[in-house]
Amino acid sequence: MSSAAQDQPVATPATNAKPTNSSLLEEIVEIKVGPSDRIFKVHRGLLCERSSYFKAILGNPGNWKETHEGLALKDVKPEIFQLFLLWLYFGSILDTNETAQSVAGTTLIHCYFFADERGIPGMHNHIIDTFLARIETTEIIFTMHQRLIWVNTPDGAPLRRLLVDALAMMGTNIPEVMQTEEDQEQYDRSFITDVLVAKCNHPMTINLREFVKRRCEYHIHDEREAKCP
Repeated sequence: MSSAAQDQPVATPATNAKPTNSSLLEEIVEIKVGPSDRIFKVHRGLLCERSSYFKAILGNPGNWKETHEGLALKDVKPEIFQLFLLWLYFGSILDTNETAQSVAGTTLIHCYFFADERGIPGMHNHIIDTFLARIETTEIIFTMHQRLIWVNTPDGAPLRRLLVDALAMMGTNIPEVMQTEEDQEQYDRSFITDVLVAKCNHPMTINLREFVKRRCEYHIHDEREAKCP
């Protein structure tokens, strides 16, 4: 493994990522990511501030010996963790010259899984907004990833609701489902049922711009936080 892969430099945190206690930026932890144990160095304070998962593990290093030995995330792909660090330090998984279309749909979905599994509501909301920006620009709803989303999320998950509502509210024609083996492989019956029920609940269609404005319905907000404008 190259030294570059083992020793990632620590970035300067962006203003919108600054934790409430700036002294927490003084301590750095090593995190081993993926089956090859690729090492990333991250400010402990930022991790604790933005993620309930990391706060539970790293919030009191005196109670957890592996804080000093290195935290291992074997089930996370290094490229997904790199995107998490982009968001953590700079407020976006997109580089300055990238748009929502620059990131593959499956990569966005795995970023969403990572944010939900690690209790990172800010990243969750950013991924939702990136999906909506992608839909707004391309006018393509990501139904091809339906099974991946349904397998990895619970009933009522925001990304499930976004996909179902997008199809139902924007008047998308539902194909003749379950008529061929290909249909059966592509869509879950529960997904089709959810879309049909949503269509009944929202008989009036709305345009794409109006749908995107509903983004806050798919966000996660603390009770103390103001809702989206």
